[in-house]
Amino acid sequence: MQSNNPTNRSRSALVIGFPGTEFTEQQLAFIRQHRPFGLMITRENIVTKKQLANVIQTFKEAVGEELVMVTTDQEGGRIQYLQGEEWQRYPIYGDFKELADRDLDLARLAAYETSLAMATEMAELGFNANCGPVLDLVVSGADAVMSNRCFHPDPKIAAELAKVYVQGHMDAGVMPMLKHIPGHGRATEDSHKTRPVIDASLSELDKTDFYPFARLKNAPMAMVAHLVISEVDDKPASISAKTVESLIRERIGFSGSLISDCVYMESLRGPLEERCKQVQDAGVDLVLSCHGDIEDWIKWESNLRPLSKESLQRLERSMLTTAEAKISDHIDVSRLVKNVNLALES
Repeated sequence: MQSNNPTNRSRSALVIGFPGTEFTEQQLAFIRQHRPFGLMITRENIVTKKQLANVIQTFKEAVGEELVMVTTDQEGGRIQYLQGEEWQRYPIYGDFKELADRDLDLARLAAYETSLAMATEMAELGFNANCGPVLDLVVSGADAVMSNRCFHPDPKIAAELAKVYVQGHMDAGVMPMLKHIPGHGRATEDSHKTRPVIDASLSELDKTDFYPFARLKNAPMAMVAHLVISEVDDKPASISAKTVESLIRERIGFSGSLISDCVYMESLRGPLEERCKQVQDAGVDLVLSCHGDIEDWIKWESNLRPLSKESLQRLERSMLTTAEAKISDHIDVSRLVKNVNLALES
């Protein structure tokens, strides 16, 4: 992929969701003018594959650049936005735990084939990114929001399964986003509803929560959690420059692009436009909103700076990691899913 000199053109840091199943002329006018970096597809945007492909193509044409991201939440299981009669049903990450305990090599193969099938189905419609996989750990006593969304309680096994899952996406041309850096698994509260605080020591977190992210530190993108690491700062990671720089960038060593978790989540406080600014001021490249409409976008955009040259260059490098991958006509998605289900049921 050759971008049209992205560092010379103003781009918005927003990744926007929108209501409805097609864009209005007013929404398209905003997109043409401000060129948001990405589009977040949610359940309410989907009717059929054909309709969704048209929505995605319309967004890309309105932005008018090759450097544009279209993503969704497609983890599998209970977190699968692309679903219905036309779509395959995929296992969620925690479904691989028992298989990994019996046969880690077979679990790795099943995870890779799931990822390849899922991302191939997405790429065929024009998606080039996905909000996943989850690298958080299963921790006893944690809030149920993560539960079966985590691969395994053992950080080494979780990292092994996440590694092949990332590769499956990249082989199909879909950029994975590691969730939820620096680690949400042990949180006893749900950041959708309130502000979780992690009080464990950094030395303990190095061996547990941080470990899978450090193992995959060269992945193209990660989603920053709205939780507090109390030994670093009293602000959530997504709005803490100290946590982004000293913990995510330096201690964990993650060098790829960063996107916030959704700014509508109630761990963040205050008006949405302030939340967006706080995310950008913390050094997170992209500001994700799964909701909102043009009136909201205008307020948020007026409070943000255009993407910096550094962020644009980092985002271009991230997207180039998968841009050259080609969708293979030889990938039989339904056969891969059948193989995976047989392995999980064995």
